[in-house]
Amino acid sequence: MTLFDRDLLEESLRQLVARLRESGTRSGIRIVGGAAIALRYFERDSTVDIDAHFIGSTDAVEAAARAIARANDWPDDWLNNKAAGFIPEYGATPVQWVTLHDDGEVVIEVASPEALLAMKLKANRPGRDDTDAAKLMAICGIATLAEAEELYEEYYSGEVLPERAIRMVELILRAGVPEVPATPKNVDIAPSAD
Repeated sequence: MTLFDRDLLEESLRQLVARLRESGTRSGIRIVGGAAIALRYFERDSTVDIDAHFIGSTDAVEAAARAIARANDWPDDWLNNKAAGFIPEYGATPVQWVTLHDDGEVVIEVASPEALLAMKLKANRPGRDDTDAAKLMAICGIATLAEAEELYEEYYSGEVLPERAIRMVELILRAGVPEVPATPKNVDIAPSAD
């Protein structure tokens, strides 16, 4: 199993940018989940994949991802859109995207910390999402259950915070929301000019 720490995330995205440039079609990805967090918001354990929404030419992104997987002996789904269903598309608050790279041909973006927190609350996987959720709560200034519920409902209109997520937030609040974590260094994913 390949584990993507921050350095390998950056390297994989450099390779993706280079391959997508070769395709000649404007395309890119919008990253969510652990990879987005590690690239932009705070240091965290490695992740097994990059969850993203493909933009522009989906075929170009998929072809580039397959070629990179073969070249590096990575799993075929190292870059996938399995989490796309968690991205809140119809909420009162639209997802804001932070650009990590845009050279006019290829764009790489990550979701805002608020959107990532809403998605972590929706997934609410015990033991997997609690640390990320706690740190995202700190970044977003969420200090009460009511604030967490309000944020969730802004992104997922017509839904209420799931019971398991309520328990997760209550445990985080009991332990104390951590300090705002240090922001990692800027992402460097521009391919080298060979």
